[in-house]
Amino acid sequence: MTDTKKILLDFLDTVLDDRGYKQRDVHINEIKTEGNNYTSALFTVNVKTEEKELKLFAKVAQIGKEMRVIANADNLFRTERFVYNKLVHIYNNLQKHLDEEHKFIFPEFYGVNSEYGKETVILENLNASGYKPHNRLKSMNWDQGRVGVESLARFHALSFKLSQSDPEGFAKIADDMVYILNTASVNENTINQFIEMVENAVKVLKQEHREKVRNFMYRPDLYEKYNKPLSTPVLAHGDYRLSNMLFKRKGHDLNAVVVDYQTLHTGCPVSDLFYFIFTGSDEHFRRLYYNKLINHYYTSLEEALKRLAVDPVEVYPRENFESDMKQLLPYVVQTAVVTLPMVVVEAESMQKWDTEDADFSSLVLKPTALFAQRFTGIINDLIRWGVI
Repeated sequence: MTDTKKILLDFLDTVLDDRGYKQRDVHINEIKTEGNNYTSALFTVNVKTEEKELKLFAKVAQIGKEMRVIANADNLFRTERFVYNKLVHIYNNLQKHLDEEHKFIFPEFYGVNSEYGKETVILENLNASGYKPHNRLKSMNWDQGRVGVESLARFHALSFKLSQSDPEGFAKIADDMVYILNTASVNENTINQFIEMVENAVKVLKQEHREKVRNFMYRPDLYEKYNKPLSTPVLAHGDYRLSNMLFKRKGHDLNAVVVDYQTLHTGCPVSDLFYFIFTGSDEHFRRLYYNKLINHYYTSLEEALKRLAVDPVEVYPRENFESDMKQLLPYVVQTAVVTLPMVVVEAESMQKWDTEDADFSSLVLKPTALFAQRFTGIINDLIRWGVI
């Protein structure tokens, strides 16, 4: 039995005992992460009791000592505990009067273990109720993009509602969730590996585009606006991509549930929106739908705010939204260089973070043909739009 499976079984006993399920039959199956998770081992859990059958999903911390520091994993696990233990209850209370079709849906939560090295989260298994993941190696289609920004708008709208209905409560959470750039692991070695990461990316570009990317990525103020709020703060998801969404077709409708809240932080709504679009779409999709998707997000945000009795003009007028987009669009380069390689990595090339020798070099991936296509498309867009 693997250590992570033993950790899960021990914690599961506590969770099930607390819920009064004394007689039960438990089956655990470890599932491959397939490039969708770097910090945890993933499991499905089937529990048969006298009263009911539970179909659960679990994540158990699985990360090497050095990578734990580099990834600031202590904070990732702490953030996820906060979301499921506290924020979900706050947000669900704010939207309890809404019809189900207009709510932001969180997966049902069963328990979280905060013990160091054994951090575990147990949730409902959404796959068992018909939700399916998107193939992260494929570009989103319009339906996925539409539903994705609608969910994102509802998520952000809850921040705005909280800041208006409980300013002191929101301010406290916002202070606690300020993004702090992890500098503990920065040294000559990691700097050299960062340079290697940049050079790996630029070598797939046309010669005339390479220097534009280098000039941006080697700016001394590169991280000045990274994950920080601009005009109006919200609790941003921080890793809002197709891989962290599950979809279910219901007749002609498509429903989505968002997962993985380890990177929640006080940030800018637009940062989530850009992250979603540029990590999940190709150049062809953006030529067809980019402006339509941007407008659909803001229209969906207006509608979500009004359903929560919040005036969009008071909390996030269109001019603020446009200003935030203008300021943050160049930083799509940063996301494309640093994050996109991990989003589109082939499963067999995925670097392991759970070994003791794993270090910053685990983040430096060789560019694949898919990365070259996606990255080139992003740079083509930004140059065509006059952004870089």
